[in-house]
Amino acid sequence: MSILSKKLLTLFNKSDKRGKKNVLPVISFETAKSVGVLYTWKDNQKELEVEKFIDLLKNEGKSVDTLCYNPGKETINTINPVVSVTDLSALGKLNADSSNAFSNKPFDFLFHLDFELDEIVQSILNQTNARCRVGYHSPDNSSYYELMIGIDKSAGLSNFTAQIVKYIKAIK
Repeated sequence: MSILSKKLLTLFNKSDKRGKKNVLPVISFETAKSVGVLYTWKDNQKELEVEKFIDLLKNEGKSVDTLCYNPGKETINTINPVVSVTDLSALGKLNADSSNAFSNKPFDFLFHLDFELDEIVQSILNQTNARCRVGYHSPDNSSYYELMIGIDKSAGLSNFTAQIVKYIKAIK
């Protein structure tokens, strides 16, 4: 990713950009049908944790779509659709069919399973049509989520996903 395209992407990621869309009100998890899972590739262990979470959502009767962000240029081992830094144009626009299809789906919930936000992930979060975006609590990133989960990063992804399930099931 060139320095110019990264700077342009940062300009496109204005935190108030999503507020201009017609986003529907949040519904209960019980009545939700479609959910999305967005995460950044780290290693095979994280991939296993993500798959466990996806299986849990499917067992709840939800239709689950995923998108994995690969921050590097090397090939990764995942069964999920991937978007990477090589999909960013010189003008700071994502050109991957996988990210465009994911962003255009009308999710009831979108779960972001990372503790950090990257410019590309911010762009996907801004473009999504999800009713409720759920992610890790950080004061700097509060405009990207409707529901933020506060947890110690050292607790790990499995504890984070357990907290996500606990709080989304409480939404009535």
